[in-house]
Amino acid sequence: MPLVNSTDPAVGDIADYNRSASDGKHRSHRFIAANQMMPEILKLPGWEEQVELTEKWLKGEFPIPEIADKWVDGPAVSLELVAPEKVIPGEEVLIKAIITSNKVGHDFPSGPLDIIQSWVEVVVTDSTGKLVFKTGAVNEDGFIQPGSFILKAEPVDQYGNLIDRHNLWEMVGVRHRRALFPGFADVAEFRFYCPELYKESGPPDPDLGSAEFRVQAPETETLTVVARLKYRKIDQSLLNFIGGGSSRLTSPITVMSEDRRVIPVSQKRG
Repeated sequence: MPLVNSTDPAVGDIADYNRSASDGKHRSHRFIAANQMMPEILKLPGWEEQVELTEKWLKGEFPIPEIADKWVDGPAVSLELVAPEKVIPGEEVLIKAIITSNKVGHDFPSGPLDIIQSWVEVVVTDSTGKLVFKTGAVNEDGFIQPGSFILKAEPVDQYGNLIDRHNLWEMVGVRHRRALFPGFADVAEFRFYCPELYKESGPPDPDLGSAEFRVQAPETETLTVVARLKYRKIDQSLLNFIGGGSSRLTSPITVMSEDRRVIPVSQKRG
């Protein structure tokens, strides 16, 4: 509830050490949080601003000066990539994404973890822009790529069936749960193989008696790794259940944090 300029008769507060009786402000009751979907669906007065402010809050772009010295700069939950200084063609590459809950006073994601999702998308490309590795992609039907690193819970009923319609009254346990405590961090690991560095040499030479040939690329190329921490309010399975699957209703996705690394590819070891 940040301070906002106000002409309300109730402005000022001598009981708050950040305030005075004549500060010309009051506490905002807009309650910017993490629901960027419902304001757009309901289209209530001021919904555009609510969505914009929610996006800014999740990304750490919504300042609250009176408590700015009490937490770190940046998004509510940050992501930092850890990658090797260089890689060798044909060898396995290990990269890590460190996800840290900086400004959330409860578990992240919060609320009903059976429907809220936050996950890591990683895209690796070579020097020519060719895709080397990808995880965390969302397909055209709104579903996250299987095997992605996801912060969410998977509650089950007494028969072991997944609770995927928010039917929590049938819940007896959880088969999977991954969330962040306030101030805690988690590490997502990703592995892929560095491609061999070859490139096409140009049109084939008939005198060589071969239809095509390749030559080794320059000694050093690069791999670009981009990681994004994404968030959405409602899982696609529930939306399909609510809308019957034909409404094409889907939850907007916010990129809360992003990091990138450029890794040199060396033909030499050591």
